[in-house]
Amino acid sequence: MKAKQGGVALAIVVWFIAGMSLLVAGIVSHARTDTRTTQVHLARAKAVASGDGAIQLAMVERNQGFESAAAGPMISESRHRLGELEVRVQIVPAAGFVDVNHASGDVLAALFRLTAGMTPGDAKTVADNVLKWRQNTGARENRAGPRRGSREFYSLEDMLRVEGVNRALLDAIRDYVVVGNWSSGRMNWSASPGSMMQMLEQVNPEQSGAVGKRRDAMFEAAAAVAGSRRLPASGVFRADAYIGYGGRTWLRRRWLKLESGGDSSLPWRVVRTEAPRVVGLQESKGTSDV
Repeated sequence: MKAKQGGVALAIVVWFIAGMSLLVAGIVSHARTDTRTTQVHLARAKAVASGDGAIQLAMVERNQGFESAAAGPMISESRHRLGELEVRVQIVPAAGFVDVNHASGDVLAALFRLTAGMTPGDAKTVADNVLKWRQNTGARENRAGPRRGSREFYSLEDMLRVEGVNRALLDAIRDYVVVGNWSSGRMNWSASPGSMMQMLEQVNPEQSGAVGKRRDAMFEAAAAVAGSRRLPASGVFRADAYIGYGGRTWLRRRWLKLESGGDSSLPWRVVRTEAPRVVGLQESKGTSDV
């Protein structure tokens, strides 16, 4: 009888120890999750603060005169140290990107092919769907009432309303487009990053050759007089701040329009700010995105 009671007591003790082990493991796991969450929030906060500050400094420097970056003759690049963080800022005229509210079907199709790897047929189909949506004749109708007039996208996510557009496609084209009613709608290929020249070559080979020569001439002119380029009197710019923190590279992106606004004494105002996101491992010095 005592042996049986001893066996039961031992089983209870074993189950108690196992239960306590699971409880402790759960507490430790929860603590680790809380720690990781805190670290992510801290990294985001640092990316926002240092990125926004570096972008303002980069705009001031660009306004005083800049040298053309390797990515393009109208693109500036600078590095700034804010406390313990080093931030690289690249400023590109918004006119150098594809405006999805005004781009032609051929340009949109080339964009989808080169960035998302679509087949020519699929790219053309989605491009046609974008045009139909803009003309308010698309397959999906997302508002009540009769169809009247044209429509435009106010943010990149608005393109999800178009048949054939998904999140993967948006992520693929994100770095090559501009969306907003503050954009001029006119594209200047001379202001585009070099990585977009292949797109123009597919759409219009003859124009691609002329633009290539013009870009080369602009590079030569900029090299002849270092720091000679300045901000134009008007326009919209995309400012990308790359912040290295915790072994990762964070991107803080803002769109700036050259005009005074609000309580700021600066000659530009922010028209759009994107949430910081991780874009890769932490950059080493000398690393540059094109």
